[in-house]
Amino acid sequence: MKGITILAALMVLLQVRAQDERVRPYMAEVNKQFGLDEAFRIEMDYIREDIMRETRGEGEGIIWMKGLKYKIEVDEYIIYYDGEKQYSQNTDTEEVYVSAPDPGEPGYLQAVPLKVIKSYEQDFRYQYMGERPFNGKNHVEIKLSPKDITGPYSMLKLYVHPQSMKLAGFVLKHKEGINYTMILSRVEGGQDLDDSTFRFDPEAYPNTEIIELLE
Repeated sequence: MKGITILAALMVLLQVRAQDERVRPYMAEVNKQFGLDEAFRIEMDYIREDIMRETRGEGEGIIWMKGLKYKIEVDEYIIYYDGEKQYSQNTDTEEVYVSAPDPGEPGYLQAVPLKVIKSYEQDFRYQYMGERPFNGKNHVEIKLSPKDITGPYSMLKLYVHPQSMKLAGFVLKHKEGINYTMILSRVEGGQDLDDSTFRFDPEAYPNTEIIELLE
């Protein structure tokens, strides 16, 4: 009986390993899709679900991205990252918080999202989950679990088109019971973006209070 149990366990391990290997061609194509030497403009739809409070919100947003730098506009929020500093702006309250996130920390999923694609093998346990429904169509689901469990996020699911192998969107699960779903509705490469795009411009928002969180 013990031999049968051990054999069954080994078979499960081999299946998981085989599934993991199936992740590689999809992640390789997604990696190519977002090259560090190209600038992008990405339109997206988002859904925010708070499981504990049973609330749900949705809307649209835009991401400008070049390398690891980005600018994100979602509703009244604008987040800039110039490679060193992050500027989190609320246009309603007219405040912007300036911080210097460490991409090496577990919370970098929020600070430098593209780093997930570029270093998934190093930082995540990954598993091929097969084709699952996402935004009304079947996509290949890839499950990424952070190796460092001290961060704020418990899981990231990427959804890739099974034929083109392009990233269609993702679901990010926060440990506090909040799920973020991002659906990429339009991806345009070859953009001409100056580095100033990724920094907060105080002259453009003269009434905004700048709050430094830098140590």
